[in-house]
Amino acid sequence: MKKNSWVSLTLLFVTYFTLGWKLSEFDVPPHLTWFLAIASILVLAVALSFPLRETKALIMRWFSSDVGAFLSIILGAFVAVVVFAWLHLFATCLVLISAVALARLDIQISGWKNWRAFAVLASISLSGVALGGALEFWSKTGRLVFS
Repeated sequence: MKKNSWVSLTLLFVTYFTLGWKLSEFDVPPHLTWFLAIASILVLAVALSFPLRETKALIMRWFSSDVGAFLSIILGAFVAVVVFAWLHLFATCLVLISAVALARLDIQISGWKNWRAFAVLASISLSGVALGGALEFWSKTGRLVFS
């Protein structure tokens, strides 16, 4: 791995560490919160590690039909409303996606294969979230065990 890749991987870890810290502060059932966080981390790592080759053809086929174009406009309007209503959440998601994309680009430049890139992205992201959540829980309760 290149020497500069460690900067982006450290940024990825710190970003997800912060997410883990913030997730532990929520007053939402922790099982649901952590399940959604882990699932979204893995989906994002898969999406960036294994890009679809026929994505352009699929998108063009979707927009060429009237129903697809109409549903895209409706979905786009809904997403715009959500972005403006929850701008702080959207900005957080954008920072997380940007950190993963930067790390993926550095890994791709290093010449690593897709499975290895997925393993690195997923393990660093999951370890950052886990450590951030565990440290916030420990600082709040003084216990290291989640029971």
